[in-house]
Amino acid sequence: MRRTTKLLTILPIVCLLCAPALPAGSTQSSYKDEVKAGVEEVYIFRTIRTQHQSGATPACAAAPFTSANEDYYDLWSMGLGTGDSRVVDTHKRDVGGFTACLGPLVPNQPVQMYATGTVASIPWTGIGECVAQKAQPPVRTVIAFSCTLALSSLPDAYAGGLGVSSTLSVFLGKNQEPSAHVPGYLSTSIVVIRLWKKPRASVQ
Repeated sequence: MRRTTKLLTILPIVCLLCAPALPAGSTQSSYKDEVKAGVEEVYIFRTIRTQHQSGATPACAAAPFTSANEDYYDLWSMGLGTGDSRVVDTHKRDVGGFTACLGPLVPNQPVQMYATGTVASIPWTGIGECVAQKAQPPVRTVIAFSCTLALSSLPDAYAGGLGVSSTLSVFLGKNQEPSAHVPGYLSTSIVVIRLWKKPRASVQ
């Protein structure tokens, strides 16, 4: 019985060692295929706030909460260093924009968010929230948030989507310009949007 148990323990390890090696280029090929397949589209961009209005505005009437602020953001593509993927260009090309309706900023509470916009000419609506992060920059003029949006109202080819941001909000006083920034810091957000296509009907 002990020999049988020991054999069953060793056998999976032997099978792994005996498994045929994958061709050298197969992993790289699979990375390309996951993009070519087209079942998921991933967009990465930075945002720049260009307009700001306080209070509940007509554009935010559709938000499922009472809006405290309305902002508009331009979206810009970015350039990465191919050797280390560090962001080297944050302002390459205009790729869209969106209006964001935000709830009141309450200490230790998420900020509700409702947004409508386009990226790469694709319209979307997002509902979610922003949360202040424990890790904060060493200056008090920017505050780090993370925002998550469930995306809907997409073209018919899409089943749904998700938006996630790494955000630095600028706080320079009540009369700051909408596009105000703190030198050396990328504001307002780096955003990743993932859009999922509807599954293709199987051929009978």
